[in-house]
Amino acid sequence: MKRPIFVAIIGYILGIIVGLYLHISIAPFCIILIAMYMIYKNTNYKKNQRNNKLKIFSIKRYFRYLKIFINAKVIALVLISAMVSNTIVLLQNQRYKKIYNELSEKENITMVGKVIGNKEEKQYYNKYKIETKLQNQKYRFYIITDKKIQLNYGDKIKLNGEYQEPEIQRNYKGFNYSEYLKQLKIYGTIKCSKIEMINQKADINIFKFTNEISNKMIQNTKKVLDEETSSILLGLILGYKTDIDGNTQENFRNASMAHLLAVSGMHITYVILGINIILRKALGKRRTYIFSIFVLIFYMFITNFSPSVTRAGIMGIMLLFSKIIYRKNDIFTSMSISLFSILIYNPFLILNIGLQLSYIGVVGIVVFNKEIIKYLKNIKIKNKFYKYKIKPRIQKSLDAIKEIISISISVQLAIMPILLSNLNTFNPYFLISNLILSIVVGPIVITGFLFIILALINVNIASLFSKIITLGIKILICISNLGKMPFSKIYVPTPSLFLIILYYLTIGTTLYMYKVYSAKKLNITQIRVRNLIAIIKMKIRNNEQKIRKIFVIIILAIIAINLIPQSLKIYFIDVGQGDATFIVTPHNKTILIDGGGSKDFDVGKNTLLPYLLDRGYSSIDYLIPSHFDNDHIGRFAICNARNKSKKYHNRKTIWSKWKL
Repeated sequence: MKRPIFVAIIGYILGIIVGLYLHISIAPFCIILIAMYMIYKNTNYKKNQRNNKLKIFSIKRYFRYLKIFINAKVIALVLISAMVSNTIVLLQNQRYKKIYNELSEKENITMVGKVIGNKEEKQYYNKYKIETKLQNQKYRFYIITDKKIQLNYGDKIKLNGEYQEPEIQRNYKGFNYSEYLKQLKIYGTIKCSKIEMINQKADINIFKFTNEISNKMIQNTKKVLDEETSSILLGLILGYKTDIDGNTQENFRNASMAHLLAVSGMHITYVILGINIILRKALGKRRTYIFSIFVLIFYMFITNFSPSVTRAGIMGIMLLFSKIIYRKNDIFTSMSISLFSILIYNPFLILNIGLQLSYIGVVGIVVFNKEIIKYLKNIKIKNKFYKYKIKPRIQKSLDAIKEIISISISVQLAIMPILLSNLNTFNPYFLISNLILSIVVGPIVITGFLFIILALINVNIASLFSKIITLGIKILICISNLGKMPFSKIYVPTPSLFLIILYYLTIGTTLYMYKVYSAKKLNITQIRVRNLIAIIKMKIRNNEQKIRKIFVIIILAIIAINLIPQSLKIYFIDVGQGDATFIVTPHNKTILIDGGGSKDFDVGKNTLLPYLLDRGYSSIDYLIPSHFDNDHIGRFAICNARNKSKKYHNRKTIWSKWKL
């Protein structure tokens, strides 16, 4: 069996998905299938073909047909790993429910815990992460304290307060706060009424040490650079996005640059590249690789082991280790090991969008990049103006551009359904932005990482390079203005599961057929596929008239179904404060009555717009306010966000006052 870890992780993921969404145990089903296989292997069957034909539902016949497509060992490994992960998820869900029920029944909670996270400063309160023991087991909670109370990492405290169970999603495909906290292994929030300090000196450990280093990096960087430059640099290098302005983040997202502010494989690649450029001549290859491994481990610690950094870090360590021992590195094996380590630690991280995009993007590069780059390299630029051939340096630059375009297309093809399902947006300028970023980002990341290290050692030395860093960040801000161009943010309704599966099947089949027909030497499987396609073409030609009639009947049936008036649909949307009612008429006209409103939360942008896109509606025909209180029309800015409204009551008043 090739790549057993890769096969095991597929089963592990399937088991997690079944446990999360279906909430059923697949252990009995897996045990029955494995038992059936053991019976098939150890039981002597009659070799009479006539009897075998009569046994249509026999175990032997089932496994004989199954063996044509998949090896029995592969099936067994997938079933076992799926059974293990499914059991783990169900047990952890029971654990969460038990804590929710026990603590919700109590009016006041008293517990002793240790602060394990930095302060999250909000407008009216401070938020900390603590770790405590309940029934001899460790649990993590968020605590909300008064602005006057200041706690540090490692402080041991005694608190008294009210427990708040995490909210589940209130609307269809809305934000699920409970699932979000499960990704962080947090069991809820405690609103503290009283806090007593027990010990300010925490136990010395590596997490406390790296946290202090990370905080010092952040503080010293803020001392040297201005607010805007330091916030973007810290987000670029450390993934620290707390101080980044909301408009800046929106521009980065619209320009397909949001991945820069989430530390991932690209950042780690540039860090390793920078280390090799600086130290390779002084230390040699092997020592440089060993030093790079320690740097990657340190980098994972100071970025708090975020899923994307952990993925890239483990894969980078395995790649460097293979070079040290002179072994070839298998990307699927290293990717599987990194994903295994993450999901074993916390299976709920499979819901993390960053992790999904990170791994699926890597798979896209591995699967598509090779074929796309071949196709692009076959495209030759004809020199019409000069008789001379293109110079070698220019040709290398063109090849580099083709590789960048190929990688961008590969990643975009792979992650497109994930982006549309979660963000409901598409940027047609992603090739332009990625092409520019590929030239600019490398030097900025390398110099930015060195700048932060220098700021940690000596602020005065780091200040000498402040102008270079400021210039690099300003270049990134200029590139982010691509997000302000027309049609830079195209809203797309959420695709169904059927469309997502059909999408991956289509591009997978297209890629395989391209490989079959572009191969110079055919193997047995490729010959069989070509013969099968030839037979299908012959059948279509022989029955061309019948197929046309069937095709016309299907189209007419689809048109007739769409012309039939549908039933009236009324949706009541939970907007927190105020009301919002969405109506779909039998003739598919959309009406929104009221939109809710809040001073601190954009309901239109964060609640109404995602809800409508998830339901499959990309426009609103009529907007009707019942009255002009802020909690009813305060977020009618959604009409400007979609810009598709045809008619609504008192257009001038609403549009001028509530424009986004």
